Parts: sequence; structure tokens; C-alpha cells
Amino acid sequence: MSGVNRRHFLNATLAAMGTFAAARPLKAAANDTVHIAVLGAGRGANLAEQFSGLPDSQVVAICEVDESRGRKLAERVQALSGKRPPVVADFRTLLDRKDVDALAIATPDHWHAPATIMGCVAGKDIYVEKPASHNIVEGRLAVEAARKHDRIVQHGTNLRAVPYYQQAWDLLRQGVIGKVLMVKAINNQRRGRLPHRKDEPVPSGVDYDLWLGPAKKRPFNRNRFHGGWHWHWEYGTGDIGNDGVHQIDLGRWALGLKAPKSVSTVGAKLGSRGDAQETPDTMVVTWEYDDLLFVYEQRDFTPYRMQGHRMDNDNIFFGEEGYLMIDRDGYRVFHRRGERGPSAGKKWADSTRHYQNFVDCIKSRRKEDLLADIEEGHYSSLLCHLGNISYRTGRRLQFDGEAEQFTGDDEANRYLGRAYRTGFELPPV
Repeated sequence: MSGVNRRHFLNATLAAMGTFAAARPLKAAANDTVHIAVLGAGRGANLAEQFSGLPDSQVVAICEVDESRGRKLAERVQALSGKRPPVVADFRTLLDRKDVDALAIATPDHWHAPATIMGCVAGKDIYVEKPASHNIVEGRLAVEAARKHDRIVQHGTNLRAVPYYQQAWDLLRQGVIGKVLMVKAINNQRRGRLPHRKDEPVPSGVDYDLWLGPAKKRPFNRNRFHGGWHWHWEYGTGDIGNDGVHQIDLGRWALGLKAPKSVSTVGAKLGSRGDAQETPDTMVVTWEYDDLLFVYEQRDFTPYRMQGHRMDNDNIFFGEEGYLMIDRDGYRVFHRRGERGPSAGKKWADSTRHYQNFVDCIKSRRKEDLLADIEEGHYSSLLCHLGNISYRTGRRLQFDGEAEQFTGDDEANRYLGRAYRTGFELPPV
């Protein structure tokens, strides 16, 4: 992207995308059922169950490149809703179907933004799992496509639906710990190892070429297929984009942060030494803002929780007068000498609020009511991408948040986008 004007690139790309036929659905009436197609039967199984359980949404299609997995999910939806959705391999066959109002995208990361963009251009509303993109350029392009085509696009950072987070942010704004000077997001858990495997023939019933999509052509390997793709740069974003994005999103949301001025990362493969994983299992990322440090710590080798922490993953806000710890059990405030301050919350469970909010906004067409609008998802994903790029280049990087480019670093700027395989170019023209 060095030497390329980003705005010109996005505008030209969106203009080209206008050649796609876009039959936008009319505004839904308040009592209408929203018809949703679910893309991907891994994480998508949870989305299908959530949307099948809502009173005003219906899963009308399952898109899955693995025929047997798609069939099992269709059977599950039938058991929940009484209606069996058809299974298709290629989501692009759904784009001109008038009985599909929205796409719920739970594919591997390298398909998130392309499917979002194609769906927006075709007039579909979108629920896209985290991270919003596989790289920064296509993430911004997804935002632009949503705005240009007036689409409702919800990001899968569903912790935003938990009420006590907003309560905690209100306390921070009221000065409960004074001025916040540092935020730490923690992703602390045990991940399994990825043993080396040989390439093999594509399994029966799998459309592997479509699964690869924008990625380069490679032989089939189970390490790079269901689940294992998370830990390969060509398809995934490592655990910072897989799970860490939740904690990063919380820290950014709490303080209204967008792009930082700079980023630095140290990382390693400690628990995954010698295995087939490409991405680091251990990272410390620091994003620098004008008067704040935002730190991310990842330890995927730990079968234990840290001392003083109730959960594997949480956030700590350090202020001049105390600190606030928050996790999926609630929040706790501690003042200067260890005195306890306000606390609240109860054991978090993945409720339906985030998904109902998406359906409600489709019907009202009020994108401002979304709990996790696509631009919020883009900024949280952008921080993940910045951390990965700093790790891969091995140095601290200066970042221009307005242009969404690195300053004076051609090597780092090459990681902002990707080359799209012939037949899967972005945009499709």
C-alpha cells in the first residue's frame, strides 16, 4: 500500500463494486420475521442456534463447504425451529435470493471482510464474527461498503451486550479511579498443540477451492482446515484476533479509543514450540496514545489463572487514584491503600441480547442502535492487526490513524492488505 492513496483506492473499489446487482430489501415491518443465512458450521453452529431461538428471526439457509458438517447443522436447526434450512456450499448463490435478508458470517477470518462487502453490495444486512477482517485495508473497505449501501452490520464482539460493562465505563468517566493512564487486556488460557501433518487428498464432500477463496492455492492439510486455520497467517489472525479481540475491544470501548500513534510487540511460541502453528502463543503488545498506554498480554500455555484474577481473560484499568478489574464475572474497584470501591456483576453467560439487537436494528434500520457497529469492530480488529504486524516485522511502528498506514515503513505497509487469488479478487467485478 506504500505510495497508494487509501481514500482513492477505497472509492475506486466501491465504484467498481457498483456493477454488482444490488436489490435492497425494503424496510422490515416491526412484526416481520428476519430471514438469516448462516455461513460456516463451526462457530456458525452457535449463531444458528441463537437466531433460531429468537421469536422474530429464522435461519433459512446454511452455507458450509463441508457437506457433512452443513447437513448436521441443518438437522440441528430443524430440531430447534421445526424447519430444515437448505445447505449450500457457495454463499454467493444466496446474494440474489429475496428470501434472505441477512448473512451471519462465521467463516475463517480470511473470508470475513470479503463476504461482508459482497453481502452489503447485494443489499443484505450482516452479522460478522470477530475479527471483522483479515487485514486493515479490507476492514476499512467493509465499513465503507456498509455506509455506501446503508446496511446494518453487527460485529461479533458480543460482550458489549453485558450490562455491567457499561456500568463500569460510566464509573470510569465519573473518575472513580481518577485519570486512567494505562489499560491492560489479558488473554490467559491453555491452547492445544498443533502436531505436524502431511498434506493429503481433499476429503469427500469438501469444496476446498472455495474454502481457500482469496488465499493462494495450496494442497489440503487438516492443520489448515477446521479449527487449525486460526494459527496460520494465510487464513487466521492468531489468538489475538480470535479471542484477544474481545478484551481489546473492551479496553478500547471503555475509553473511546480509535487508532494509536504507535505499536510495539514482543512474542514467541512457548507452549507451542516445535509444532505446526505459525502464529505466536505468547505476546505482549503496547499501543501508544497521547497520554495512555494500552497493553495486551497473551499466554496460551497456562492451565491456571493469574493470582488475584477470577477469570482467564479480563481487563485492568490503572488510574491515578486506584484501579478497576473487570471480567466475565463482573467488576471490582480498588483504591490507593487497597480499600474496596464499587463492585457489581454476576457470572456472565452468552445471552441472546446481542443477536436480538441485530434483528431489532434490521427491522428499525437504526444502525446507531447497534451494540457493535462494523466501524467499532474495524477499530478493535485494527489493533489486533497492528500487533501482529509489529510482531512480524520485529520492531516498533509509527501509525497514521487518519490514513490507516504506517509512517515511513514500506515493509510494514505491505501487511496492510493482501493479494487476492484469481477468481476471488476483491472487489468482484
